[in-house]
Amino acid sequence: MVMSEAQRERVKATGIQGPSPAEPRFPFPVPSGWFAVAQSTDLVAGGTRNVHYFGRDLVVWREQSTGTPHVVDAYCAHLGAHLGVGSGSPDSHAPGPGTVHDACLQCPFHGWRYDGSGAVVEIPYAPSVRIPAKARVRGYPTREANGLILCWYHALDQPPAWELPDVDEFDDEAWEGPVYTERYIDTALQELVENDQDTVHFVFVHGSDAVPEQTTRWDGRLRHTTALRPDGSTFTRETHQLGFSLMRTPNLMFLGASSPLDEAHTHQRWVFAYRKSIGAEAGRSMIDAFACSGIYQDIPIWEHKSYREHPLLVKGDGPIMEFRRWAAQFYPSADGS
Repeated sequence: MVMSEAQRERVKATGIQGPSPAEPRFPFPVPSGWFAVAQSTDLVAGGTRNVHYFGRDLVVWREQSTGTPHVVDAYCAHLGAHLGVGSGSPDSHAPGPGTVHDACLQCPFHGWRYDGSGAVVEIPYAPSVRIPAKARVRGYPTREANGLILCWYHALDQPPAWELPDVDEFDDEAWEGPVYTERYIDTALQELVENDQDTVHFVFVHGSDAVPEQTTRWDGRLRHTTALRPDGSTFTRETHQLGFSLMRTPNLMFLGASSPLDEAHTHQRWVFAYRKSIGAEAGRSMIDAFACSGIYQDIPIWEHKSYREHPLLVKGDGPIMEFRRWAAQFYPSADGS
């Protein structure tokens, strides 16, 4: 096997080669679902933002007059210009932003205008020309909720099969939030979510005195988890798909909105709210315990582990295989669903 330059540097620094870049690290593709591609505050009306998710370069943009968000593939159907990269100024080599013309994203190269579905609806320099049927890029159904812009991804471009809930606490005067945190993790989205069912790791990774007591109820697409906390209160997690879950304690709520960059890398967003009655210091301390301390104990494990499709499990390991059977529904099946 020939090492890549990155692998050679990694071996020098850590003594670990890691997986071969020529071989897929995980046996599953990008899952289907609604995934966050930006925070609402990232984008003003008429603005554009270049992002990379699902193994694709994308442009997130808002219409000028309404502020309605859209997500489309990044490369123009005409001559392949990136729709979110404008020309630079004469005094700088830095690229300019993308251009929004009213309710359309305009290609910076020749001005072709795309609507939110990804279809070309106007070619300004050829107004009498019939627009070809193939003059379009892939557009993604887009929603804005809970302070996030989300789009629907399905590998076979099937329409949305479900919707996601709003978070009541973000609009409740008794709660402080949303408070945003994020991180990029070199592992597949499914690996992050599987961690929820692995209660034993709380002892060895997080220093818990005992394996937490936890129960899980599988309800079609939904997964409901309840656990007792050390202080005697209850922790609940309601998972709606791979990458979207709502977790609640009596004084803290957080939305987990993780998005696949590709099959083996994840952008994890956790959005928190806490009861104002506990005070800002206590609220931020609770957030830090999850977002700054706990998760960063997990990340080195995730980024250096090898996925075992048929793991050697023993009594006490938790419902790992039950979780994997549940997760399988979020990948395209042979019949295209």
